[in-house]
Amino acid sequence: MTSARWWEHSRWALPFIVIVPMLALANVAGTHAIIFPEGAALAMGVWVLGLPGWTASRWRVLVLPPLCAAAGVALVDADVPRWAAEIAGVTFGLLVLQAFDSRLAPALSAVVLPIVFGIDEWSYPLAVLVVCAAIAALWGLIHHPAARRLDDVLPERYPWPVAAASWLVVVVWILVAGRLLELSAVVLAPPLFVSALEWLGRGDLRVSDGARRGALLTGAGLAGSLAAELVSAAWVAGTLAVCVTLALMWLLATPHPPALAIAIIPQILGAPDAWRYTTSIAAGAGALYLGVFAAAQAYSRTRGRRRTS
Repeated sequence: MTSARWWEHSRWALPFIVIVPMLALANVAGTHAIIFPEGAALAMGVWVLGLPGWTASRWRVLVLPPLCAAAGVALVDADVPRWAAEIAGVTFGLLVLQAFDSRLAPALSAVVLPIVFGIDEWSYPLAVLVVCAAIAALWGLIHHPAARRLDDVLPERYPWPVAAASWLVVVVWILVAGRLLELSAVVLAPPLFVSALEWLGRGDLRVSDGARRGALLTGAGLAGSLAAELVSAAWVAGTLAVCVTLALMWLLATPHPPALAIAIIPQILGAPDAWRYTTSIAAGAGALYLGVFAAAQAYSRTRGRRRTS
């Protein structure tokens, strides 16, 4: 194996630079408020995959997720129902991305996660800032070979129909799952919102691709919850869950960063029941993916009728 090929394979271990210290520090400090699950996804998207929408601007990586995280904690402290705060958080996150011409979808998870899981400590946005600063600081040292230099290029935001459709699908799911049916908060796990937004934003909604992503997210949920149940050391359990999730990505040929966040969330919840957590992730992913697929089909039919009229 050539040195270049070896480096390309070894890059998949880079997210552990963020994951292991974050989980170990949370374990030592005895608090889950400093765990930013989407930080693992962000590290993979930037360092490993070089996703254009995420690597378009270093300063946006440093600024947008912490800004959204602070807004999320502020909404937790506000005297409003949780479902209303969740809708406000989703709205704020999407508007921030649009206002800053960015597709940095993990910022959406940063604002909604503390609301969904009741994190009101201001150490959370501080932890998000530290994680994002580390990713930005190592940007030049850990450069993805396939990524272009995009620091000085204005990144493209999501098309407004994509942002609007994603907002509608997520808000309906919040109202149905959280407000009406009162399901487990896990069905509203924010990385699922990121996953649905990213899939819709690609513009090519192949059912096979969606099925693989759904299977990956479900497998990551099972790996994370089982590891949290079976391994007493939280940071070891989280690291093991991420290893299994990366292996699933390879087996399914589906490198999808939000799955890493799904695998880490059980460390915030304190070893949730594996069956309930996994089925909740599967239900949330299925509902959101079906929702954005239906929205895309409806928009396509509407455009087709306008062209023929």
